Amino acid sequence: MELIADLPLARFDTDRAAALRADSEWLSRVWSADNTRVLVLNEGNVPVTDDVSLIWVKPDAIDLAFEVVEQCAVLLGLDSNHTYVALVNDRASIDAVAWVSLRGIGAQLSARDVGLAIAAVAMNSWHSTHTYCPKCGNATVLTQAGWARRCEHDNSDHYPRTEPAMIAAVNDADDRILLGRRNEWPEGWFSTLAGFVEAGESVEACVVREVLEESGIQVSPSSLRYLGSQPWPFPASLMLGYRATAISTDIAREEAEMAEVRWYSKAEFEAACTDESLRLPNNSTIAFHLIQHWYGRPIPLEWTRK
Repeated sequence: MELIADLPLARFDTDRAAALRADSEWLSRVWSADNTRVLVLNEGNVPVTDDVSLIWVKPDAIDLAFEVVEQCAVLLGLDSNHTYVALVNDRASIDAVAWVSLRGIGAQLSARDVGLAIAAVAMNSWHSTHTYCPKCGNATVLTQAGWARRCEHDNSDHYPRTEPAMIAAVNDADDRILLGRRNEWPEGWFSTLAGFVEAGESVEACVVREVLEESGIQVSPSSLRYLGSQPWPFPASLMLGYRATAISTDIAREEAEMAEVRWYSKAEFEAACTDESLRLPNNSTIAFHLIQHWYGRPIPLEWTRK
């Protein structure tokens, strides 16, 4: 089974320039260079134009002292034209723009912009919640071009963490798909089942466990097929997508977490999407693409959540 190509938030065509992260002078050079472009974030959202293009600005558009910039700048990458930097922790602002979440518009951005923006959002989330040393409790400072934090009290270095999570399109012998609605979701919102990988657990074991816990459905471990992954930094996940085959079909949902779990044939799926009793995740999500992979043809965007 081939991987799903071009998952929206997994696209990236810019050099991350990891070799420059150990260069303590990189920012002083970049901040005075004419080819530097800066992405400002606002509460984890990104600035876009009316036609949903990412807004990049030059450093001289940022009204911050360099000493402040040093503690909020993250080197995102570079290409043959520009060096790209993000400013995190809401330390800067730009006026008269629309601020949006990558959850909703990621699929509309270019590979360059979405790859850089998703890294910026991930690093913004990490920096905003890791300002103190987990060993001694003292304040930490940005190092390694924003890709680490250092505690100058105990000389420990700290790096971003990613939380792996599985997401699975479960089918039965009749090629029905299993979809669920979480308790906190509005009526009609359904998606594929997902869950976090626990300590000491493989992703494959997580698929089997989470599907059983949430729906009461057993899946065959030997049926699992990996279809691709994409980051989901809201706040820090990496979603690993699978196809799985059920070896039972009687649903016994976990009431504390799931409001509904249902099987859909393709005919039932089409009818429910058409009459709007079923609303799918938007096309920036890996869930959308797993469902579309099962469906076998493009899913109309009007079937997704507004």
